[in-house]
Amino acid sequence: MTVAHDDPHVARLAEQMALLVADEVGNPLDLHEQLVELAVANSPDVARYWKQVGRGVGVPDAAYKDGGPHLFPDAPVARVFRTSGTTGSARGVVRYTAPGLELKAVALGARARRVIDTEPVRPVVVAFAPTEEAAPDMAIAFDMARILEACGDPRLSAAVVGADGVDFGLLESRLDAAVAEGLPVVLLGGTFAFVNICDALDARGRSWRLPPGSAVYEGGGFKGRSRVMNVADLRATVGRVFGVERFVNIFGMTELANQLYDAADTPVGPLGERPKASHVAGGPKVRDPRTREYLAEGTGLLEITDLSILDRPHVLLTGDLGIATHEGVAVAGRIAGSTSRGCSLTLDAMTGGAA
Repeated sequence: MTVAHDDPHVARLAEQMALLVADEVGNPLDLHEQLVELAVANSPDVARYWKQVGRGVGVPDAAYKDGGPHLFPDAPVARVFRTSGTTGSARGVVRYTAPGLELKAVALGARARRVIDTEPVRPVVVAFAPTEEAAPDMAIAFDMARILEACGDPRLSAAVVGADGVDFGLLESRLDAAVAEGLPVVLLGGTFAFVNICDALDARGRSWRLPPGSAVYEGGGFKGRSRVMNVADLRATVGRVFGVERFVNIFGMTELANQLYDAADTPVGPLGERPKASHVAGGPKVRDPRTREYLAEGTGLLEITDLSILDRPHVLLTGDLGIATHEGVAVAGRIAGSTSRGCSLTLDAMTGGAA
């Protein structure tokens, strides 16, 4: 029987999920089973898919090209995010109810506070991403805003990408102020946004030695619109311009509610990609493409469980290759034949990457 969005069971489930993602209190396996039951009850397509391939197997990201399974069609839609896609390709659509969007916000903030630890001071967070107002249908704009709110110094933190590109005046003034005051800086953004901004700052003759505790959190892959860059080269370029020694890669997708961070600084993937960590509310695993069994080691299909997703199935087959190791799972790019996509490509274009 279909479960309505205003059913008390859904409210209790959302509360349990919030406790898990915010305070790490609760039983992940029990929540997983409840969310599987919800998806089976509310989406005949998902129920049929799981009957064919196995209960709880990730729903392919390609399903969202047609809007994907939304578990509460009777509920008002509070927010719609769209994948970037490529020229001429359909954009994926992900819908959120108000409780689902609030849960996403809670999860993003809680995870960022645990990983971006600069206590006792709040860092100056500079996002190489647009504001939510400038890009309301970009998940990365929403995500970066939540990280900025959760971790950033409210006086100097800012997003510096607008509809017309990068606001270099704003970027330079905030970094100059942080250096003058000795405040650590957290630079956030798509991988190739960093590449393009560093190219432009080189041309402007600007560089910094950011204060101790500063770090770079770059998200997305290492294949841009104009070139491929491995992790070592990216770090060398960004380190030279900003004087930062700590680098962490973030993996996020429009279809996910939360993000994955590097678990260790060990090169694993072909471009030096680092393994991503699991956490109490989910994480990455690798499935054998033939048997669909999980691999403890080796390369296969990247699947991500995200127990902060309420409005659609919480397990996603991403269309990426994953490399399983004892330290975590490295994301090694799109499977052959899959469409290149992601907010990182959009930010590459918005920050001046060549077509």
